Amino acid sequence: MKFCTLMSGSSGNALYVETAKTKVLIDAGKSGKALTQALEEGPGCAPQDLDALLISHEHRDHVLGAGVLARRYHMPLFATQGTWEAMGSQIGPIKEEQKNYIKTNRTLELGDLKIEFFSISHDAQDPVGFLLSQGRKRLGIATDSGVFTSQMAQSLSHADCLVLEANHDPEMLQRGPYPWPLKKRISGEKGHLSNQGAGEALLQTIGANTTRVVLAHLSSENNKPELALQTVENTLEKNHFDLAEVEITVAPRYKPGLLMSI
Repeated sequence: MKFCTLMSGSSGNALYVETAKTKVLIDAGKSGKALTQALEEGPGCAPQDLDALLISHEHRDHVLGAGVLARRYHMPLFATQGTWEAMGSQIGPIKEEQKNYIKTNRTLELGDLKIEFFSISHDAQDPVGFLLSQGRKRLGIATDSGVFTSQMAQSLSHADCLVLEANHDPEMLQRGPYPWPLKKRISGEKGHLSNQGAGEALLQTIGANTTRVVLAHLSSENNKPELALQTVENTLEKNHFDLAEVEITVAPRYKPGLLMSI
């Protein structure tokens, strides 16, 4: 299994996963043109070669280009019932035969890829995270969650690789230019995970098989890549975790990350 982030942050999110038989895109938070360019520049994939597009929730930075890609390339689109209801007006008309409904605690099989879905804590209608498996290799993805729940910990425990939100530094958020209601939303239980929260989440999930962590969905206003990385590493070290065991990196905001093998 290989994967890379195509873009990551409130300006747009998308992540690519491939196996020998299957290629999928998770979220499509930029224009169709920008997503096509990122696919070609990053993993070297043409959008028409994608087997499916999966959506975590209906917010604009995750669905902006979903309708365009689905219509242009006639690809299957997967989302929960709540997400379908909430994103309909944003993505435009989709043919019924392209609509697919996913449910938490269920497994979807696409070629040689198995995908499980779990609920996350965000101010959206029925948002989900993902656990993708090929054989014994597992990739966990969890962004846009105000708290790291026990269900999330159980779903992601001992994955080989984790893509986890480290959205903001609490002090930067409080000192920053956002209005108070937005600050309250971001730091709330249905908002976004802080750097410290990401580190604490990793303490619950990193296992013997975990070799890589990618910190994602960083705020441009309330965080810095080096600060997110330092905070997460310090949290792990304070709890006697050997950082030599796992490679921790930060997903680029505006361009594709490295295509990584699991």
